[in-house]
Order: sequence, then structure tokens, then C-alpha cells
Amino acid sequence: MMSQQPDDPAAMQDTPLEGESTQGAAAAAPDPLAVLSAQKAELEKSVAELKDRLLRNAAEFENAKKRMKKDVEDAQHHGREKLLKELLGVTDAFAMALKTMPDDNPVAKGVRMVEKQMLQTLEKFGLTRFSAVGEVFNPARHEAIQQVPSELPVDTVVAEFACGWMYGDRLFRAAMVTVSQGRPEPSA
Repeated sequence: MMSQQPDDPAAMQDTPLEGESTQGAAAAAPDPLAVLSAQKAELEKSVAELKDRLLRNAAEFENAKKRMKKDVEDAQHHGREKLLKELLGVTDAFAMALKTMPDDNPVAKGVRMVEKQMLQTLEKFGLTRFSAVGEVFNPARHEAIQQVPSELPVDTVVAEFACGWMYGDRLFRAAMVTVSQGRPEPSA
């Protein structure tokens, strides 16, 4: 007996052969929707990780910029303070020179003019000079380098070797002073 075969070859491919089941073919080919769904989940996870890494890098970059800016400002501030301290030595030299010259000396007049200009320049940068003579000794503002008997009360600043300086509202350099020990003891 002869079996009849269909005339259409495509129909032949769709019909299972003897002993084949239709369930085996379905199990071999994964569901395209499930595959796409898994790929989508993986991509979303990768995107979330990349976004997190990008945000962390951006935050680190901003922190680095802030640190660099602060470091530059600190370096500028330190450099400015160092220069100003060096210039205070020059103002001290002007003051000592003027103490040794008579007021009518033409050189003294020139030195006074230069000293005045130097003091104005220092004030532009926030430094102000203060005198301690006649004040009560204050270790936060004065550095006592000697004590002498004096008619002034005990712990009163009698003389000043170098004036003090303020930088804004903080002490930049203490005044170097001589402090009174009080009245001298009478000699017998």
C-alpha cells in the first residue's frame, strides 16, 4: 500500500515525521519574549551601574575641584603672610633709623616719607600697626623682653622695641616691650 504524500513541500515540513512530537520542537526554541525581557533587564542593570559610576565620578571631580581651590587659596594666603612678615622687618628698620636721626635732617624727612608709603601699602593688605606703650601688659598681644623699675604701675608697658601688628582682627605679630616692675626701691 502506498501512502499519499501531499503535493505542497512546505506542508511536508510542518508535519511531524513518524515518531517526532511537536513538544520537542517548542522546547528547543526559547520564547523570544522571555529572551528580550532578560536582555532588557541586563541592559537596565548595566545602565543603572554606569549611571551610579558617573554620579560618583562627578562627585569626586567636584570634591577634587573644591580641594584644589582651597589648596590654592591656602598657598596664596601663606605666601602673602610670609611676604608681609618679611616687610615688617623693613618697617622696623625704618623706625630704628628714624630714632637715630634728628627731625630736621633732610634724610630723615625722606625716610619718613618712604616709611609712610610702606605703612599705607601694608594697610591695603589688611595689616595695621598698634602701639603698646602705656597699656597694661597683655601676653596675648605683647611679648615682654625685659622688666625695669619704673614709676608706672606694675605690668605697665614702659617702652616698645617693636610695635605690634594686627592682620584684620587677629594678632599678626606681638609687640616686643619692656614692662614695669613698679617703683624702684629707695636706696639706703
